[in-house]
Amino acid sequence: MESAQYSRTEIISMGRKYYQKLVKICGDIEKEGYWRQAGSVMKQSVYQVLDLYVQSLLVGLTAHLDETSGEQWEYVQKLTGSNPLGLPTEADKLDSGTLHYAQKYAAMPPILIQVCGVYDKQGETKYAAVFMDTVINVMLCMMEVSDRSDAGGQAYIRQFFQHTVMFVLSDNTDAAWEESYILHKLNTEKIGSGLVWLTGEGRTADKTQLPVTKKALPPVAAGQQEQKTDEHEAQQEKQRLEKEQKEAKQEFQKVKKRLQERKKAEKEAREKKITDLLEELNGLVGLEAVKEEIRSLVNLIKVREMREKWNLPTMDMSYHMVFTGNPGTGKTTVARLVARIYRELGILSGGQLVETDRSRLVAGYVGQTAINVREVVEQALGGVLFIDEAYALISPEASNDYGSEAVDTLVKMMEDHRDDLVVIVAGYTEEMKSFLRSNTGLISRFNKFIAFEDYTKDQLLEILKVMAGQVGMTVEDEALKRIGFRLTALNDQERQEFGNARGVRNIFEKMIVNQANRIVTLEEPTREQLLTLTAADV
Repeated sequence: MESAQYSRTEIISMGRKYYQKLVKICGDIEKEGYWRQAGSVMKQSVYQVLDLYVQSLLVGLTAHLDETSGEQWEYVQKLTGSNPLGLPTEADKLDSGTLHYAQKYAAMPPILIQVCGVYDKQGETKYAAVFMDTVINVMLCMMEVSDRSDAGGQAYIRQFFQHTVMFVLSDNTDAAWEESYILHKLNTEKIGSGLVWLTGEGRTADKTQLPVTKKALPPVAAGQQEQKTDEHEAQQEKQRLEKEQKEAKQEFQKVKKRLQERKKAEKEAREKKITDLLEELNGLVGLEAVKEEIRSLVNLIKVREMREKWNLPTMDMSYHMVFTGNPGTGKTTVARLVARIYRELGILSGGQLVETDRSRLVAGYVGQTAINVREVVEQALGGVLFIDEAYALISPEASNDYGSEAVDTLVKMMEDHRDDLVVIVAGYTEEMKSFLRSNTGLISRFNKFIAFEDYTKDQLLEILKVMAGQVGMTVEDEALKRIGFRLTALNDQERQEFGNARGVRNIFEKMIVNQANRIVTLEEPTREQLLTLTAADV
């Protein structure tokens, strides 16, 4: 008999919507990391467990119905879309082994509701209650396809409710309100939420007053009581249920504890990684102002995260940055560290650095530039796109230049992927100001400027010693003095062409070559001679 309240098509559509609601809840608990521990034990994704659980419950329901129609069986078979039990196309072809497995799985402690309960403990959500209520709606939709007053079906849903409700209400159980909830679900003509009875949001009302219904409850409870005349058997059944509930609660507490410990360990590991990265940043020679800017940025992001946890208002924040300064001042090195720090802070999913410039982005004919930009941006998704000498993208004096097309495409993709892409543009200070003014979209997206000052002579010499130390070598004091004299003698133009740390890298590589030419003339060089750069190598 088709429901008078809904058409068959509406019922099936309603069931699918409720199932999608369960999918969304599972997505939330997975996103927040609450499924990680359970998933590692069960070796299944949260969605695989959901599909198996829902289909097992529906198969168990069919075993209790007076008769399962073809439409109901199709609902069972196709609701989840994955058919994890491998059900046949017709109900009468279901083998006993599959039925036994489904019933056994459905009777297990509801791990998904347990995990939802852990999630609820961390905040003010009611996912466990919503999950159970929605599962019952999924089963009611199946019954509504033919006749929801089926006594066996109602008994099965009652059994599911009694087995599950302790995971929802925890220690705050209230038998009267629980009974109000199940009466509401089984007797109202419309299929909908019963959380007002389940969670007791209106508990100031008279607890003896049950919800008004439009049709009478079939005599399921009375019939069941008449069948259980043996008080001893009834007492044994009660003890068995109490034992199962106790064991299930204990298992729930174990899962909750493991999840909490895992979350704590992950937080500690994350904090350690951030600390290590900041120490690596602090270990760089010079760049004191840059270090202070990055530390302030990290603190700002951490406080923002704290405010979000407490549902406090937060300002929109752009993580894109502009690095200004001469070549060789550590911009790429810092950008690489920023990418890794952002990953640990949860700003980025990957944390890789993709370095590019005009030659890789701008093509020589219409259309190709946009393609080039999209390809590079897609490589950088989840990380940082670092554009060196970004000002070179704009050449207003050149004819037929496609740099503006590159900038337009970049701005659009920054907006499309704003949740998992950070762009850092770098170059000379004045040129970068002109670059940002060339496109209004750039100005609005880059509001974090970090200036990289030139290294002093002493800092450049320290960088040379660090480079040597990285390959197990040392530089004699006399060699350092000679190099220092040469650095001091550089005029402004020569200093700019020298390239800061890049110039030091060139000096170091030439010293390695000179040392090799010197060492091969020695008959039996010592270990110390092999590892020492002298004034003769400058």
